[in-house]
This record gives sequence, structure tokens and C-alpha cells, in this order.
Amino acid sequence: MKVLRNSRVPLAVGAAALLPCAFFGSTALVTWIAAHAAWLTLPTALGAPFAVPRLSLVPFGERPGATVAVELLAVVVLAVVAAAWTARALRRRPDPGPWRSSASGWWAFTVGLAAANVPRALVPAWEMGLGPLGWYGMLLGGLLAALLWGLLLGWVCVLPRLLLRAPTPLPAREP
Repeated sequence: MKVLRNSRVPLAVGAAALLPCAFFGSTALVTWIAAHAAWLTLPTALGAPFAVPRLSLVPFGERPGATVAVELLAVVVLAVVAAAWTARALRRRPDPGPWRSSASGWWAFTVGLAAANVPRALVPAWEMGLGPLGWYGMLLGGLLAALLWGLLLGWVCVLPRLLLRAPTPLPAREP
């Protein structure tokens, strides 16, 4: 039974990682953030990828259509890496406590977002014709942005990780 339960958890975490991508795929939400919480866009003004990859089939603003393919690739990378990280954590510790489960789900989202930001940072650097120093700078900015946004939005992957965790049985009472 534990094997069946543990196989559902990585899929649920990977699916939960898609929720912020769907929300940030909304042009209305991104426009609202730019208008009302402009400080969240500061890393983007410095060249780092914005928030999480957008799950949308239309480009945002004046960006070329190829960026949609990069964003969709990043969405897939985020979900796959978050699910793989969770599966790895469950193989190492099949019955973790609630704190370890929470930390594992949060870290799975953060690592997945860091992996997703690699193409999101390198493709624009390559399109701009930057050299290796520019590539590394954009990559570093993407990884730092992933760390910040992962800490901010990682709770999304904690919820399914905790909800699908089996409750520990109470010890038997002595008469």
C-alpha cells in the first residue's frame, strides 16, 4: 500500500507546480502585479526571468513567438523536476514526518524552478548576442530569481505533499 501511495505523491506535486504557472499565464494578473506591486518586477528589470514560467499559448507584450516555446518548455521542466525530486525524497525516506514532508515539497518546487529558469535565462542571452560572461550573468540572475520566487511560492507543492501523507497511527493504550 505504501508503494501505491508514494507513487501518487510525485504526480500530485508535479501537478501542483503547474498551478502558479497557470496563474502567471494570465495577462491580467501580470499586468496587475506590474501596476500594483512593481517591486516584484525589479529582478526582471535587471535581466532575470520573471516569477514562474507562464502557461500560456500567446506571447506577452512585444515578445517574439519563440519565447512561448521556451516558456512552455520551462513549465514542463518545472513539473518534471519537482515530481522527480519528490520521488527521490520518498525513495530515501519512505515515511517522513510532517516537517520533512513540508521541506521536501518546498525544496522540490524551488529546485524545479531553478531548472526551469535555465532555458528562460540562456535563450534571451543568446538572442541578445551576449558572450559567455553575459550567459553566466543571466544564468546567475535566473538562479537567484528562482530561489526568491521558490521561497515565496513553494507552499503550493507543500499542500499535496502533506495531504497525501499517511497519518501515523496512535500507539495502543494500556488498560
